[in-house]
Amino acid sequence: MNAAPATEAHPDSYWAATAGHTRFGPLTGDTETDVVVVGGGFTGLAAAYDLNRAGRDCIVLEANDIGWGASGRNGGMVVPRYKHTYPALAARYGEEAALAMHAAAHRAVDTVENIVADCAIDCAFVRHGHLTPIVHARDEARFAADAEWLARHAGDHQPVMLDRAEAARRIGTDYYRAAYFEPRGAGIHPLAYCVGLAIALSARGVRIHTATPALHWHAAAAAAVTVRTPRGTVKARHLVLATNGYTDLTPAGAALRQRIVPMVSSVIATAPLPPAIRERVLAAGHLVTDAKRLTNYYRLLPDGALLFGGRGGASNQTRPAVYRRLEKELARIFPALAGLPLAYRWSGRVAVTLDGLPHIGGLNGTVSYALGYNGRGVALSALLGRMLARLACDETVDAGPMSKTAFGGIPLHALRVPGKQLAMTYYRLLDAIGA
Repeated sequence: MNAAPATEAHPDSYWAATAGHTRFGPLTGDTETDVVVVGGGFTGLAAAYDLNRAGRDCIVLEANDIGWGASGRNGGMVVPRYKHTYPALAARYGEEAALAMHAAAHRAVDTVENIVADCAIDCAFVRHGHLTPIVHARDEARFAADAEWLARHAGDHQPVMLDRAEAARRIGTDYYRAAYFEPRGAGIHPLAYCVGLAIALSARGVRIHTATPALHWHAAAAAAVTVRTPRGTVKARHLVLATNGYTDLTPAGAALRQRIVPMVSSVIATAPLPPAIRERVLAAGHLVTDAKRLTNYYRLLPDGALLFGGRGGASNQTRPAVYRRLEKELARIFPALAGLPLAYRWSGRVAVTLDGLPHIGGLNGTVSYALGYNGRGVALSALLGRMLARLACDETVDAGPMSKTAFGGIPLHALRVPGKQLAMTYYRLLDAIGA
């Protein structure tokens, strides 16, 4: 674990072009703290926020800049959902666990909202509501069962199914047969959230160092861990690893990298929509993630442009063909947008796990981690970051299947790229035929 961490190209994004900037510098020299956090994204900053509130001294180390990874490259959708529907969670883990996960998902959204308010972060947090539009009858039945399960078992009557006409009215296209609506979903400027939170934490005494990769960590005793960086070391009582889809870029993540598979999610953003189209497309500002296995997601941006994202290729390198495919998918859903100029193209990594859930746990008594959000990390990272802070304070946490189920290495991890290629081809076929 002595090699320097790798870097990768980061195409300009809408978020990077419209967020503020941080002015944190690298760590120089040796220092000590209560807790050292590796990763300056959603999870690491949320952990630092709660550690600071608990009165713990904390240092955040980020190899690049604040929000450089998935936290600054996603769609900015704060949604109380997991990859699986709640009936599927109940079938796999039991009704009690599914109910607890439902409560946790909404607590996660509330946590983001509370952090935004407490730190006065200018990041356009608004609960516009989230739509899951549906093409195939199979998915319509699946999400109708979800709404029914929540009403019957959780007493939650807010998620509802919308018929074809209402879905078309709200989305601005007749492409879908139905949609599932969760009114409590929110939109956010994800990079502005990260930057604003980092600035607020720094003002409250949290030491933040960018351009500071963690080259190596060593747990020397039951209550001591040392992290080595290019120009200094940090000795702490506890280490938090919050690197998610970029875990394989840091030597400090060697113990975790085989537990997840990084998947590329690519995004395009149009120029601002013409007024006549803007009046019809997502007029109420809803956020959208469709019901496919290889999902597309989209939303309006503050300047009236449309963000549209989906799965990239099987490797971690993004090719121009991926963006061309997104343009075609956008035009298929919204024919009136065909040929509209694109202002931005960018990509980021999603950390996928075998069971489709994020996981939180420890490598030993002095090192904790949370990762593997499967594309649902904007909200859930705030909740698991809070739990990481509790673990670092020697408290116990109960995240249900996210903390209690096995989370070991993925079999044949070295074959992940051809495996992803096969899986993506298979999923596209299932999406096409509605199986």
